Amino acid sequence: MVSIATYGFYLWYFAGAPTKAQVSLLATMQHKAALWILGAFHTSPSSRIEALAGLILIYLHLKKLVKWSYLRAATLPSQHALMSLLSAHNSKRACPHSQSLALLTDVQSAWLKSPLFNTKVALLNLTECFSPLDSEMCPGYKLLDNFPNCVSFHPCNHFNESFRTSHLRALDRLHHEASSDPFMLVVVTDASVIPPRNSATHF
Repeated sequence: MVSIATYGFYLWYFAGAPTKAQVSLLATMQHKAALWILGAFHTSPSSRIEALAGLILIYLHLKKLVKWSYLRAATLPSQHALMSLLSAHNSKRACPHSQSLALLTDVQSAWLKSPLFNTKVALLNLTECFSPLDSEMCPGYKLLDNFPNCVSFHPCNHFNESFRTSHLRALDRLHHEASSDPFMLVVVTDASVIPPRNSATHF
C-alpha cells in the first residue's frame, strides 16, 4: 500500500515545494495502518505505534526514496533520456535537451525548484563512482559465478517443527564455526517475514 501511495511522489516532494499537506495525509494513512496491525487505541501516539508495528516514519521513508533516486540517476547510461536534461557535469556527454539544466542562466537556476535540480545538486556531492555496464554485472562474473563454493542456501520449512528445530541447530553450528574463524565473513538476513504456505524461505 505504501508503494502505491508514494508512486510518483518525486513530482511533488522536492526542496522548496509545499509538501506539508501531502506528507500529513500519508502519515494519517500509515497511523491507521499501524492501529489496524496492533489493534491499539486511536489515541495512541503515532511514532510509538508505528515503531511497534515495524513501520518507518513516512517522512523518513520519503527521504530514503529520494536518496535512492539520486543513486539510480548516477547509474544511468549516457543514452538515457534523463541525461540530456541534467547539467553538463552530470550528463555524461549526452546532447542537451532544449529544456536542459545546462542551458539555464544563473538567474533561472537560482529561482528554479524542480526534482531535476535536486538531482543535480546531489550528484555534485556524490563521491562514489558507478558503472552501469561493469563487468561484475555480466553473467559469468557475478559473486555466485566466481565463488560458487563459498555461498550456500539453506531452505527451511517453517510448518514442520522437527525439520525447523534440526535446521536451526545446524545453522547455530555453522554460525559458531564461522565466528571462530577471524578471516570468515558472516552475513545474516532478516527472516522475520513469514512466507506463503506454498513457498520456502532461503537463509
